[in-house]
Amino acid sequence: MPPKTLTYAEAMTALEQKIAETPSSVREDSRPVVLSHGAPAERVYVLLHGLSNSPAQFNKLGHILYERGANVVIPRMPHHGEKDRLTDSWKGITAQEFADSASEAATLARPLGKHLTVVGLSVNGTCAAFLAQTRSDIDQVVVLAPFLGPKGLPQWLLTPTARLLVTLPNAFLWWNPQLKDQAPAPPQTYPRFPTHVIGQVIILGQSVMRSARTEPPKAGHIIVVTTNADKAVNNHINKRLIALWQAKRPEAVTTHVFTKEENVMHDFIDPAQTYQKTDFVYPILINLMEGRSATDLQ
Repeated sequence: MPPKTLTYAEAMTALEQKIAETPSSVREDSRPVVLSHGAPAERVYVLLHGLSNSPAQFNKLGHILYERGANVVIPRMPHHGEKDRLTDSWKGITAQEFADSASEAATLARPLGKHLTVVGLSVNGTCAAFLAQTRSDIDQVVVLAPFLGPKGLPQWLLTPTARLLVTLPNAFLWWNPQLKDQAPAPPQTYPRFPTHVIGQVIILGQSVMRSARTEPPKAGHIIVVTTNADKAVNNHINKRLIALWQAKRPEAVTTHVFTKEENVMHDFIDPAQTYQKTDFVYPILINLMEGRSATDLQ
């Protein structure tokens, strides 16, 4: 069943209600963000942040897009952005919750602009891929460094690994096992992650891969951006998904790869990352999203 079509006013009311319902346990800079010019714009963007981060990750890019005339929606992934960085409230997020959260954001943003672009990073890159495969009402999906599987894990091991992760007792692992919660990181991020959630994300990614083997992607246009310096995700699997999409709709898929020499890390969105290169990355992303060559001067 297609998503319900809302008016601009209905969508804004629903989005504002989402903000109002944000729990007090959430950081002020991690609440959902809606940047509207007061009426539907030519372009509207949904910016989906990465695992263990929050809307703050996309705040700078969102304001740049807003200043370029677009309306912007930056939702908060369930149980993210809490003041307690060691919270375990997100230990039970499921593949369905990830997909539903991203899909709801796209539905609410749809009336805010003529041309809807959904952008997702990492785990939400996987969610963006899901939307690209399933939603014909989205004009453009931008899949950034999608987490279809961890670096080094071959594709044939993905399904058994996911099953194992969600079956074994849930455990929180540190992103940086040496420095733990003292590791340099943006202040809104969580320093650890639950193993069950990683399994759930792999399950979602595998569902996208299965669908892509038999069905063409439904979104109008898809942009996939990866980096060869990525230490988190398996780019071989990402290339496989791109190939499946291109085999069925070659005209609908654009790719951009940051070279290893450019040294663009997995999270190339958050300006608070110590290794950030947003002054280099953002213009390229904006060019691609607005239909220009990556190297065009703005």
